[in-house]
Amino acid sequence: MKELLLNNIQIVWFISVILSTFLLVTISKYTLSFIKRKWSRGAEFSSLFTRLAKINKVFLIVLCLGLLSYLFLDKETHSFMNRNIVRIIWIGTVSIITVISASISSHYFDKRMSLVSRRDKGDVTTYKYLNYLANFFIYLTGLILIALSIPGLKSIAAAAAGSAGVLALIAGVAAQEGIANLAGGLFIAFFKPFRIGDIIKIGDGIMGKVEDLNLRHTTINNFQNKRIIIPNAIINKENITNYYLGEYKMCEWIEVGISYDSDIDSAMEIIRQECESHKYCIDNRTEQEKSKNIPKVDVQVIGLGDSSVNLKAWVWCASYLTGFKMRNDLYRSIKQRFDKEGVEIPFPHTTVVFKGKKALETIES
Repeated sequence: MKELLLNNIQIVWFISVILSTFLLVTISKYTLSFIKRKWSRGAEFSSLFTRLAKINKVFLIVLCLGLLSYLFLDKETHSFMNRNIVRIIWIGTVSIITVISASISSHYFDKRMSLVSRRDKGDVTTYKYLNYLANFFIYLTGLILIALSIPGLKSIAAAAAGSAGVLALIAGVAAQEGIANLAGGLFIAFFKPFRIGDIIKIGDGIMGKVEDLNLRHTTINNFQNKRIIIPNAIINKENITNYYLGEYKMCEWIEVGISYDSDIDSAMEIIRQECESHKYCIDNRTEQEKSKNIPKVDVQVIGLGDSSVNLKAWVWCASYLTGFKMRNDLYRSIKQRFDKEGVEIPFPHTTVVFKGKKALETIES
């Protein structure tokens, strides 16, 4: 009869735990949904509520399994189970606090970046990097607090302390690159050799628009729409050409060679007219230069080559992108005007002069 009574208690305990867990999961789910709907800023923290719902569900299920395990343990292990349940509650609490802290931090930096964009300053680089950094330390702190509650990890830490010298050396070598990237990101975020949205050139090769800066690397979108991932430590060692640093406008160089038989003044005037009439060409002259009737586009002879007289025009534009388009258009329109006006762009050629009767006889033979 006692054994039957014990079995009945076990059945009641099993059913009670299952029903209680199901009830708590349902109540927490609808409570979070209610708060999200009724709270005026609930939509802003939509991702937070979603993560909290998942963590809470997992936490309750694990707690349920822990309570059900009492059915299969004797009284001697109840104290051990009690400590485990406290540990599970601690892990769940730390996880929830960590997620809430990370979401609040992300929301704060997202809001700051939104305000910067509205004011048309465009510099969200520092806030974006600080967002990654803050979330990294928040989750790292959460993991440390969880690890301290797990005996197995404590024993690992104790064993690591016994061979601290070797482990420190290994960790130092392994983490050297990561620390260099982290420090490189900090230098970029605060000294700002470039910002998110800038068009830059790394060394003599990679060129494109900066899309992202995180703790490890910088993402650049080149003009073929390919994302190039470059570690921050490498970028800090390279020469950086920033086409948007200080101001966006830039000067394009239009270089054209004409034959020695062509009229230089006519060719220079054609180049000037084509450049000044282009829609992307801007007037960068000072008021004093305008009063002196200095041309909007300066065209000069820059050299006498083997096959051509080399001309160069300095044309100002609003940005690198408009300059790229303008340069391509101008080479086309200048070539068309040269063909129309009879200005020759020569092919490379070499004139060989033979002197003396002996050389002439050699050629004839």
